Amino acid sequence: MTILYIYITIFTVYYIILACVGVKQSKKVRDKYTLRDSNICVAVYATGEAKTLDNLVKQLKNQNYPHQHYTIYAILDKCESNLDVTLQSDLDVNVININNMEPIGKSQAYSILAEKLSEAKNLDAYVFLDAKNYVDSDFLTNVNYYLTKHDVIVPMVNYISDNKEFSLLENIKTTYSRYCSKFIYKARTRLGLTNLINTDSFIIRKTVLNKIGSFEFQDKTAEVNYTLKLAKEGVNAAFEEDVKVYTSVANYDSRIPSLSGRVNIFWNNVTHSPNFISQEYSCSLIAPNWLMCVLCYAILLGHSYKFPFWVSYTTILITFIVLALAFCLSLICAKIHAKEFLYLFAYTLYSIGHIIKNFPPIRGVRNFFSRQNRKHNVEKMITNIIVTDGKNEYQCQLELISDDGLARVKFINKNKTYTTKNNHLRMVDAIRELTAKLNDYGLSLKICQCCKYFQPIVDGSTNMVKGCCKCQFQGRTPGDIIPTLVWNTCPRFETQNVVNLF
Repeated sequence: MTILYIYITIFTVYYIILACVGVKQSKKVRDKYTLRDSNICVAVYATGEAKTLDNLVKQLKNQNYPHQHYTIYAILDKCESNLDVTLQSDLDVNVININNMEPIGKSQAYSILAEKLSEAKNLDAYVFLDAKNYVDSDFLTNVNYYLTKHDVIVPMVNYISDNKEFSLLENIKTTYSRYCSKFIYKARTRLGLTNLINTDSFIIRKTVLNKIGSFEFQDKTAEVNYTLKLAKEGVNAAFEEDVKVYTSVANYDSRIPSLSGRVNIFWNNVTHSPNFISQEYSCSLIAPNWLMCVLCYAILLGHSYKFPFWVSYTTILITFIVLALAFCLSLICAKIHAKEFLYLFAYTLYSIGHIIKNFPPIRGVRNFFSRQNRKHNVEKMITNIIVTDGKNEYQCQLELISDDGLARVKFINKNKTYTTKNNHLRMVDAIRELTAKLNDYGLSLKICQCCKYFQPIVDGSTNMVKGCCKCQFQGRTPGDIIPTLVWNTCPRFETQNVVNLF
């Protein structure tokens, strides 16, 4: 019971401090003049259909920020949009077209761009935007102004509806999002505390990115870990209300990892964090919601009333009343109207329902039925290859299969076919499994992946299927790079020198 009291008391003090800091109204900045205009790289990430990519690119091209001080990069990660040809011919947009067998994701896409521009000396900051966002014409002007105050900026996300009015669930989500942004994130920034990185839209200085290294945005937990990584370096992600992005409410994502994930991050980092910013952020991951607060105080009040406790019933009751007053003050800070109170309280019930929905037994049953009804996204490609037994060569085929992003390989010849048993994240690993299987029968694939002249090229893609040929054949131009793929073959094939260790 003592641990419960200490836990809820610490949260109460923290919440009261936020309310006291947040009650002070911030001055509206009218003159956003800066002594120097920063050179900004705006990276737009698009994958899938990317319906809003065209609108976002047009909005970025029409910024009232000096055009010579910002560059637009459109990263098309297996994008189904037909804008590729249009963007390639647009002199104001630099296109990075990643046409892999499956999307490589934001983490690797952003890392590719950051590595490409790592040596750029006239670049000050990156603005990373998902193609599903919209921005105002003064977006980059605001970014430039607040870069003079912060190294990492998390913009204000405003949700818009495709319909005329929000539904009940959409009202619950947007109200909670506005409450967190206008009260919690804003107050934390004023206190010099860090906020969660939103990979859909964030700004980071190039010097900070070079220091931190590549991105790791595979899931929600990775976003928390990246925020902690920044905090351990003494860099706090600041929330700024004036830096706004807009997106459809259908894209709403709380970006909060599961409770078990947050508790795990807390235990792993709270004692190993080198400074106050990272330690505080680790502790904030286990902050309770309003329903948990009421439950904790109810247990403490009931226990102190019936049994002897080192803290009196009156003290606990007064603390609870002060917390309730601080919550009322927070509603004023966040400018939550009376008709929206119900939406805000209902969010806790919505989150509990979300936890129940993702409870392992229920999630397992739900996934089982969804797999039965789900149509697999299967892509196939057939290539001709040569197989040898050391004496003779045989013409065969490889069928490269991508099933929902997982790779398999099917070996086809006149007499039989064989498909790899395991699903792999990388195509090169699937081909390696097939190679080992054929070796058991005394057969070898005469493809680039098995050739001693093949050198893989690490381009950030999941499959890593690209490479170059190092064979110094007669007539080759010195320094010339001959691109190839792991499944290609040629008459100059030589088996790799493999040393078996027993």
